Amino acid sequence: MTAPGPSILAAVAGVPRFRRSELGGFRRGWKDHGDLYRIKMGRRDLWVCSHPALMHEVLVAGRDVWGRIERMPNGSPFGLSLVLNDSVLTTDGDEWQWRRRLVNPVFHRPRVEAMAGTMIDCGRQMMDRLDAAAVAGTTIDLLLEMKRVTQDIISRTMFSSDVAADADRIGEAVDESIQYAARRSRAFVNVPLSWPTPAARRFVRAQGVRDELIYRTIAERRAGADGGDDLLGVLLNSVDEETGHRLSDEQIRNEVATVYGAGHETTANALAWAWHELIRHRAVEQRLQLEVDGVDIETVRVEHLPFARKVFDETLRYRPPVPVNGRFARQPTRLGGHEVEAGAIALLVVNNVHRHPDFWERPDQFDPERFTPDRVAARDRFAWLPFGAGPHLCVGNHFATMEGVLLLAMMASRFTFEPMSRLPRHPALAVTMKPQGGLPVRVVRRA
Repeated sequence: MTAPGPSILAAVAGVPRFRRSELGGFRRGWKDHGDLYRIKMGRRDLWVCSHPALMHEVLVAGRDVWGRIERMPNGSPFGLSLVLNDSVLTTDGDEWQWRRRLVNPVFHRPRVEAMAGTMIDCGRQMMDRLDAAAVAGTTIDLLLEMKRVTQDIISRTMFSSDVAADADRIGEAVDESIQYAARRSRAFVNVPLSWPTPAARRFVRAQGVRDELIYRTIAERRAGADGGDDLLGVLLNSVDEETGHRLSDEQIRNEVATVYGAGHETTANALAWAWHELIRHRAVEQRLQLEVDGVDIETVRVEHLPFARKVFDETLRYRPPVPVNGRFARQPTRLGGHEVEAGAIALLVVNNVHRHPDFWERPDQFDPERFTPDRVAARDRFAWLPFGAGPHLCVGNHFATMEGVLLLAMMASRFTFEPMSRLPRHPALAVTMKPQGGLPVRVVRRA
């Protein structure tokens, strides 16, 4: 079969409009060409996928054929590999498997559930900051506040107290680096990283700050008698039973940067979007308040917050933190019944899948009731995949869900928010999706 898709001329002509709104461009392409279409531009052979069956075909059935995009054709790092080098988030195959085996124990469910107390402690500090803003009547950026609390949680749960004092600097350095890598991955032409452009200098400086802080912490831990029981301690002490591999300091640095890059911003963005929608849907907010008013918010478990969980899950559907993912074909294969050449890239548009009308009623409306147990059980497993699917399912999915639901409930128990700019906010897409320009609000204490 001949794959649908725009002509080369139409594709090139549409680039400026696509750059202004990439998610809008994927929606237009989906409407014009269907669930699977091809864009051939020079050496780039892109297959845009917007159906659950295609997600399964690439991420599960074709996991040995479709690999992560780690390198450019010339061998230079691509995307997050530029920032994180080789890590559990950027590697594949045997290299990924032994790294994943070392990281997995930190995220086992009982261990994550034991972190709830630390999450609530960090949430209390956030509540104090919000309370001070409410008393002062100041405007805050809720997105920045969400990043601050999730960064605090990552520092204290994953790295104990060692990194907490430097959390802001590490987080800012990782964020700056990821933004730079995202811009390079979208560009058709990139100058060498060695060229001293302003952006390249900021990137190199950010990487240097990150490395200095993380390597210093690693050295301090190695000098001690015990590496510790947190993620950093596990990485320092673990030996892979199957291969005998241990992580070098450089590899540990990569994994620490990965947890910072993937572990706080995605949840922060999800919480900001959740409040964006709660502000727009006050009836939903009121129902959330009724639920949290009936529990002891200091000791509550996620299982006792079913509606808060629905709100969080619907937010992940409506505004998935990572709305587009990619895989490349290691060898010639088939996709959706079409012949695909080696080196082709499958763009998995999660944002489109989450709004596919064959699987979601009124897909462009925010409705937490989509996530009642019976409706979840009846739905295609691959119609909702904010954490990915297959072997590379996000190792921190339970951690992120518990963190998001607890923080959402704590905030709803005491505060509501008044927007200080027009809603809705447009999504800004780099690697993750956040409200463009942040989410400026006035904090209001509930009666």
